[in-house]
Amino acid sequence: MPRTPPPDLPSMLLDGRIVYIGMSVIDSLDCLQWLDPKEPVYIYINSTGTTRDDGETVGMESEGFAIYDSLMQLKNEVHTVCMGAAIGHACLLLSVGTKGKRFMMPHSKAMIQQPRVPSSGLMPASDVLIRAEEFITNMDILVGLLSKHIGNLYKLL
Repeated sequence: MPRTPPPDLPSMLLDGRIVYIGMSVIDSLDCLQWLDPKEPVYIYINSTGTTRDDGETVGMESEGFAIYDSLMQLKNEVHTVCMGAAIGHACLLLSVGTKGKRFMMPHSKAMIQQPRVPSSGLMPASDVLIRAEEFITNMDILVGLLSKHIGNLYKLL
C-alpha cells in the first residue's frame, strides 16, 4: 500500500525522520525515538546562536544544553547537517552527530563565540559579577563538550 504524504511541513519532516532546529526540538526527538529507535534522526542546523549581532538575546544557553542532553540520550544514530550557520551552542549540536555523519554545506560556517551581555541599563555590580561567572561557566562547559565530540584538545578550541 503506498504511503500518503503528511498534510503539513512539520509532519512531513517528522515522517522523513528529520528534526529541523527551530521547531519544538526535544519533543520531536523523543517522538522519533519512540517511533523507531533503530532509524537515524537527521538534524538540519541553521542557527546564529542565542544572541544577534546587536546583542539582543534570542535564546538562552540552557536551551542549547537541553537539546544537547536530549540528543545524547537518543538510541538513534544522529546525522547532523549545517545549512548556513552553526554558531555557539548550535556548533556544539553539530558536533553531536554520529562520527562520519556530520556534514556542512560548502558555504556554511561553524563557530563558537564569546557570550554577549544584552544591554540591561543600570545593573547592580553584584548582578554583573553573577552574570559574568555564569557566562564563563557556560562557555567552559560548551568548549569542554565540543572538545569531547570533535576530538580536539580544549586549549585548541
